[in-house]
Amino acid sequence: MKRGDAVVCAAVLLLAAGIFALGLTRAGGGQLTAVVRQDGAEVARVLLSGLGEPVTVTVTGEYENVITVDASGARVQSSTCPRQTCVHTGLLTRAGQSAVCLENRMTLTLEGAGAPDVVIR
Repeated sequence: MKRGDAVVCAAVLLLAAGIFALGLTRAGGGQLTAVVRQDGAEVARVLLSGLGEPVTVTVTGEYENVITVDASGARVQSSTCPRQTCVHTGLLTRAGQSAVCLENRMTLTLEGAGAPDVVIR
């Protein structure tokens, strides 16, 4: 490895670290809102910032989804659906993330600053 190769490797690593740091700072800014929809209709909207204690939203239908929202994020805490994909999605912490329960036709989405520029449906 020559001296020029080491300089190029160092420059690439610094550039990658800068891009990573920029992504972290942009994703963390702004207010987040958890939006729960069933059959496309909005069921609940909860602002995450300033929440003192967790808020629980229950969505009923063919199955039941229990959603917990607190200052750190939102998650589908439990569900009576057979696949449990919505529960296994885990904690949503950034704008644009979502959890979907296809069986109950329910979506949980975080909206706010830092959301993606384009959403493909």
